[in-house]
Amino acid sequence: MNTTELLSQARAVLRLNDAGEFTKPSPHQYPHQWNWDAAFIALGLSHYDLPRAFTEVRSLLRAQWRDGMVPHIIYHTGKSDYFPPPEFWQTENLAHAGSVASSAITQPPVLATMVWLIHERTPSMDFLREVYRQLVAWHRWLHTARDIDGTGLMCLIHPWESGMDNSPLWAEALDRITPTRASVPPFKRRDTVHVAADERPFAPDYERFVHLIDLGRRLRWEPHALMDQMPFLIQNVLFCSILHRADQDLRQMALELSQDTCEIDGWLARTRAVFDARFWDATRGLYLDYDVRVKMPIRVNACSTFAPLFAGLATPAQAARLVAEHFDNPVEYAPGADSVYRLPSAAKNEPGYSARRYWCGPVWIHINWLIADGLRRYGFHAQADMLMRDSLALIRQSGFREYYDPRDASGCGAVDFCWSAALAIDILNER
Repeated sequence: MNTTELLSQARAVLRLNDAGEFTKPSPHQYPHQWNWDAAFIALGLSHYDLPRAFTEVRSLLRAQWRDGMVPHIIYHTGKSDYFPPPEFWQTENLAHAGSVASSAITQPPVLATMVWLIHERTPSMDFLREVYRQLVAWHRWLHTARDIDGTGLMCLIHPWESGMDNSPLWAEALDRITPTRASVPPFKRRDTVHVAADERPFAPDYERFVHLIDLGRRLRWEPHALMDQMPFLIQNVLFCSILHRADQDLRQMALELSQDTCEIDGWLARTRAVFDARFWDATRGLYLDYDVRVKMPIRVNACSTFAPLFAGLATPAQAARLVAEHFDNPVEYAPGADSVYRLPSAAKNEPGYSARRYWCGPVWIHINWLIADGLRRYGFHAQADMLMRDSLALIRQSGFREYYDPRDASGCGAVDFCWSAALAIDILNER
């Protein structure tokens, strides 16, 4: 399939999922608007339909809560057969919630970075002015409402907030949570209707996901209570790296709009001051997540270890170790006897690795995109090019899938998946 044909097919996927004011990630599995999906989709759309890209961003920000949080699911068209439905979150009468039906948790804040990338390529001062204040409010909420220890490092209260829902990263933290029948409200999973069960989270993990939602409901989703009482409380390398990069891009917006940067400068300085002490394991040469509840690093090697490159938070020496000891290591992430394509979402030698199960091993196009950007930042252009070549090879072989088996490029998860299409458009246009 040549470039023209691939671009045409990618646009067709975005048209297929266009719901007017927002884009569904896929036709059946995800029928609403998702936070970081929308941001990546907007980037893809901006290459050929800038007004529609702006509409995507506006639709997402329309659901912003009054306290600044931008939710991870927005139910613009009401309930569907998707679980959880909007009423399951119990946000209707919360003073700090938004006016659009949504979930009560957030997702990695790539939006400011996507908006800035779009603006750099196709400047629109009016749109930048329109969204800037809302982006600042969201970042302020992340740095304050989710800061438990004064570091400004955002805490996750639910695995879904990481975007890496069932990563082996969460196994020990979830194992410490023992839901009772009373603490797991009645529910019916819908995620295995359109996708094979062996490509989705295990049933016990899903029960814990629902249990955590119930705890949040009981706490009325009040930030201080959540920080105090939620049993799942993680500082996540991927999320904190994406936020730091987004803070950098938000600062660029501020300068473009002649706005004061003092608050953003404070966020950037505080993160840089504490990031290594909290996440870097000098013995293993890895960035490791931190479990706040047990005050211990999570000693699992997952693809998020490369995210600090995207944020410029690694030193050149740290970046070199990440690439030489891990990215290029066939036992972990590089092609070898047990894989062909990069980048597995967990190291292949991790006990929780599984080549086709959601975030336990498959390749994700958006993770490849983020990490390739970071690799280029540190001068590892050959490795970045490998990631982009593999991403396009996966798409050419199996179409625009949600994720891919690193062994044979077979597609997994949802079909006609939008961020795979949107980022293919971006990759092909930038190349």
